Amino acid sequence: VPLNEYTAMKLAALVGIDIPEIKLVELNKLDNLPQINLPNEKLAFAIKRFDRDGDVRIHMEDFAQVLVKYPHEKYNSANYEQIARIIYGFSGDGLADAQQFARRLLVNILLANGDAHLKNWSLIYSDQITPRLSLAYDIVTTSVYIDDERHFALNLGKTKEWHDVSLANFQSWAGRAEIPWRAIKPHLDDVIERARNLWPDAIKDLPMNEAHKLKLKDHWGNLQEDFRINK
Repeated sequence: VPLNEYTAMKLAALVGIDIPEIKLVELNKLDNLPQINLPNEKLAFAIKRFDRDGDVRIHMEDFAQVLVKYPHEKYNSANYEQIARIIYGFSGDGLADAQQFARRLLVNILLANGDAHLKNWSLIYSDQITPRLSLAYDIVTTSVYIDDERHFALNLGKTKEWHDVSLANFQSWAGRAEIPWRAIKPHLDDVIERARNLWPDAIKDLPMNEAHKLKLKDHWGNLQEDFRINK
């Protein structure tokens, strides 16, 4: 899993996703780990905290908190239109954050991440007053662990099917979230152009398990034409 998440996050960054500093760390170099059995793991995935400024805590809330949902409701009590409407309407820079949100939605589809639920999207209050979309976190290719997984976590433009979603679904999503489509489409076009140009070569040098890489490439080839990436 650490190799998977590191690879997915690096690929996401290549197509314009804002991520924190990340690295892989040898487990035997970490102190005070909890007593958990990880017999096949040699590395840990490390992500720099972005809810701190030195020793000062920066307030952050995930969208389960924003929407007043319990953790067990994180998959079935909202959709991506609701999240987008809140971001666009209340962020300190609603349009820029909505555009970044759209990029991340597409990246989760391209990376076969079925776990982008309410608790994996957050607002951060860097000045303790103004909400902004936080940096991206917990992007993982989940389909390599779940046989025949085909769905992202929440509805987007009336579908959850990775292999059915197209630009038309994103246009429906933008309309329902009341975000101008003309401000969103160029960002989706940029993500897919960069993914097609950069990912097939970049993934060769990233540490994801080779079998997982093959499964991810198969996923790319099964997407709708709007988002298909040649293997």
